[in-house]
Amino acid sequence: MANGRSPTMKDVAKTAGVAVSTVSHVVNRSRFVSEEATERVEQAIRQLGFRANRVAQNLRSGRSNLIGFVVSNLYNYFYVRIARGIESVIGKYGYHLTLIDSQERTDLEQENIESLIDRGVDGLILVPTCTTCDHIGKLLSADDRPIVFVDREAIGFQADSVLLSNEEGAYRATKHLIEKGHVDIGFVAFHFGHDEIDMTMQERIEGYRKAHQEAGLPIRKNYIEITAGGSVLVNELRHAESYRMMERLLTTPVSAVLCGNSPASIGVFMCLKDRKVKIPEEIAMITFDDDLWLTMATPSISAVAQPAELLGAAAAERLMQRIQGKPQPYGCIRLKADLIIRDSS
Repeated sequence: MANGRSPTMKDVAKTAGVAVSTVSHVVNRSRFVSEEATERVEQAIRQLGFRANRVAQNLRSGRSNLIGFVVSNLYNYFYVRIARGIESVIGKYGYHLTLIDSQERTDLEQENIESLIDRGVDGLILVPTCTTCDHIGKLLSADDRPIVFVDREAIGFQADSVLLSNEEGAYRATKHLIEKGHVDIGFVAFHFGHDEIDMTMQERIEGYRKAHQEAGLPIRKNYIEITAGGSVLVNELRHAESYRMMERLLTTPVSAVLCGNSPASIGVFMCLKDRKVKIPEEIAMITFDDDLWLTMATPSISAVAQPAELLGAAAAERLMQRIQGKPQPYGCIRLKADLIIRDSS
């Protein structure tokens, strides 16, 4: 302003020709204000260069208008897409997202949650590093802020969760391969965790098994290759453990392979290309996660496409309902995947 002081809500109200309470409701999105009045207030804010004192607002309201998103492994672009879905929802409520990576480490996950609590986030959305979440339960036992799990199921903590119908997705992909005449189908997955196969991957293996059982086909243990490891850079995945797992499968009569996740598909595809195995003539291929490179590969790769942004949006909607104090029982939301058939199968 001309006198050098920062404009206040009172200045905005005078310029817009409305009450100070109306300006407050527009800025804080705390009550409905007519479109015409909102436009006048927003124009006055721009004209005066008004900036709300968020710290003071937070102290008065007891809220930070921040949502924490704790990701198990940010190397996986899938979680970036989930974050976009979260932001698309919480932004409508006046909230902002703080994203933090646990790198598949339980100790770092705990530090991240504590850090976000210290920052005063109003709620948490979490992709857990492991299935058993007793450590999270102990950490939040005296804390009443809402939490929603997304992508991976959590045991030992009562909360909402938003997951993919993993078993159904793997079942449909395996069934498609069986219907194409394949009876020797491998399953390859690269699990980022160190100690256990998470529930997501267990469900996908179960879908693979179910399709075999339904078709009367034997389930051969040596056709199922899964390994655990730490966080891996994307450019290292080309020759990571999934590459060696596919090499082992090439010593069997396998004529098709289902990759349990995107990181595994990179190593599998590179192994087949290096070994000059023709896709799909010699080995057909389907993978979970519809990454962009799958459409640019030769041949293009079939995929079980997860609705990542919808998963994030559903988790955010559930969290916002909790924050707003709307009573509801805890539950698990399952979203369906799309089976996209391309040249590889």
